[in-house]
Amino acid sequence: MNLRSMNTIGLALATAHLLALGCASTQKSTLPAVERYPAIVQTEMTCPITGEPVTACDDAAFFESFPVYCKGRENARQFASLEMKQRARLGADQVLPQKGIANRTCPLTGEPLTAAAMPVVYEGQVIGFASAADANQFRSLKAEKKAKCIEAWRSESEA
Repeated sequence: MNLRSMNTIGLALATAHLLALGCASTQKSTLPAVERYPAIVQTEMTCPITGEPVTACDDAAFFESFPVYCKGRENARQFASLEMKQRARLGADQVLPQKGIANRTCPLTGEPLTAAAMPVVYEGQVIGFASAADANQFRSLKAEKKAKCIEAWRSESEA
């Protein structure tokens, strides 16, 4: 038996051993579940500084890890130099769809959402909350209270 065939056999045995130990395990993972938020495709975007139409080919500044497109490099620099609260307010129109959030007000507080909004998946729909505390408070509610909260919020937003 040559060295190459011994390596092939060894690799096959190691792979079978790993499959038997790791992949076929019936133990539940201790890692937290990760919610997926599908982005909303934006057809029209405006520069948060000038209000001019922009595309994904324009210069970008960032809010957290989300790009905010601006008309020109100087406007992108100006956006990046703003305080966090002001960037959150001005960048909301571009960042919320990237987070998959379609609503504009928080279901718990009624506050207008900024780019700092936290997404929560409720019954297959992504709903934005004004802060991480609001999102966690909603997650901690029992199912009946969640349903009442969302129903009241929807009826208010329709009126």
